[in-house]
Amino acid sequence: MTGGKEHRIIDRLSNAVRVTGQPIRFLAGVAAAFTVVIGAPAAFGVGSPSQLPVVDPGVPPADAGVAPAPVSSAPVATAPAATTPPAAAAPSTTGSLAPGAGGADVKALQRKLRVRGIRVPVDGAYGRQTRAGVRILQRKLRLPVTGIADAKLLSKLGLKIRAVASVPVATPAAPAAATYLKAFPVSGTHSFQNDFGAARSQGSHEGNDIMSPRGTPVVAVADGTIKRLTRVETGLGGVWIWLVDTAGNEYYYAHLNDIVAGLDAGSKVTAGQQIGTVGSTGDAKWGAPHLHFEVHPGGGGAINPYTDLVALDPNRGKN
Repeated sequence: MTGGKEHRIIDRLSNAVRVTGQPIRFLAGVAAAFTVVIGAPAAFGVGSPSQLPVVDPGVPPADAGVAPAPVSSAPVATAPAATTPPAAAAPSTTGSLAPGAGGADVKALQRKLRVRGIRVPVDGAYGRQTRAGVRILQRKLRLPVTGIADAKLLSKLGLKIRAVASVPVATPAAPAAATYLKAFPVSGTHSFQNDFGAARSQGSHEGNDIMSPRGTPVVAVADGTIKRLTRVETGLGGVWIWLVDTAGNEYYYAHLNDIVAGLDAGSKVTAGQQIGTVGSTGDAKWGAPHLHFEVHPGGGGAINPYTDLVALDPNRGKN
């Protein structure tokens, strides 16, 4: 065997190896690519065909026939219902007026009472004075004495109720005890107001007028002595009495109808003892019966007796 022949054989083998090695590398690359494709589903979370569920066409899905979960809907905003303002009370031609009422109708009633000589404030408030005035008029007209101006009384006065409005009636705070008085000066139905200092034809009013039916007992407001009196109408006070108590305070009673028999200047009296009766003498001759009452501490000038009267008023808290 020669070296040349041997050389040729080796070259052919090398070429063979070179030629046949290319397909092998190709096949290896294809296999690797196939492996990547097959493994890709698992890498992306998708199971292989053997791992995927097998659906039997004859079996319904597990959630078939199950109602879907309710979906809560957001609340729908609704506009607030329109409110209708209350209709105004229609005027009426019937009804009554009672304590606590107020307004134009009460003023009309108060004016009618004053025309008939019954002194009440014309302030449109049905308070204690107006109630007492109504009671006085009811007695005069022989009607049931209730203090309420009912339809019958209003008809006699020619009044028709249009509308009645209730208003609070202010009442003064009463002191714990009276300073000068030991007894209320009128023993019976009465009413009064704080009219001290009010204008009068003869000047400022120096006392309080206590409205009461004629003949109502008038009593001594303290233990003391009758200083002077007159049973004959004299001056503006008509029939009157001056009483002085043991401390020297003086009290003036005017417009009396009469004085109890046996009393005279110098007579001793005790608180609560009757000394006369309510009337309308003197300059009250054409007005409603009442007692004009004054307080003069130490016999000096008149002071307002209102707070003492309120403190001892037997009607306090009943109106």
